[in-house]
Amino acid sequence: MTRYALIFNLNRCVRCRTCYIACKWEHGIPFHPRDEAHPREYYRLRYVSWEWGSYPNVRRSHIQIICMHCDDPLCIDFCPTQAIVKRGDGIVYVDKERCNGCGVCVHVCPYGALYIGPDGKADGCDLCVDRVDSGLEPRCVEECPAKAIIFGDLDDEEGQAHRLVSSGEARPLLLDGVKGTSVYYVPSRNERWDELPRDTNFLKALGERKRDLPPIKGLIRG
Repeated sequence: MTRYALIFNLNRCVRCRTCYIACKWEHGIPFHPRDEAHPREYYRLRYVSWEWGSYPNVRRSHIQIICMHCDDPLCIDFCPTQAIVKRGDGIVYVDKERCNGCGVCVHVCPYGALYIGPDGKADGCDLCVDRVDSGLEPRCVEECPAKAIIFGDLDDEEGQAHRLVSSGEARPLLLDGVKGTSVYYVPSRNERWDELPRDTNFLKALGERKRDLPPIKGLIRG
């Protein structure tokens, strides 16, 4: 059985933001700054940066946040139209035909990984499911110049993804209520990974996404 995983190696990431641009380009996500004419930004992949430590030993950290393809997604539990689907291989995606744009999934996601797009529908990383089904890697993996993003099958014992996860070198970012994900990170050497889900500076930076969120329309099925 195939179980896909995406891994960000934070020791190899050079913060070039190629993955961010490649994702927008691949999925036709609008490019524009947040300003009066554009009160919201749209992105399947975003960067979260925060500082930690005390002067003079202050450090700055930076990670990519996407849909984590959770083992038991809250967004699925709360979607009133059953528009969010989890496949047997672990990929989670939004069925745009069923989505009514209510925004509930966007607000309940602990990672702030979903958004309501210009089309009025929910959207988030689906691991480039159409490319994967065609035998290709997600676009961010293909375009990363530092080869810092790894995609593979956790059940392939010869694969890099299996080796990194089974050895514990690649680890999930488990926020409150999340038991497991299909997205992993190889923490940077200076990162206090075990403390991250409770780090107030990180959680504040993560919460910045909420300023882009539209109000919830309601729970009307349709």
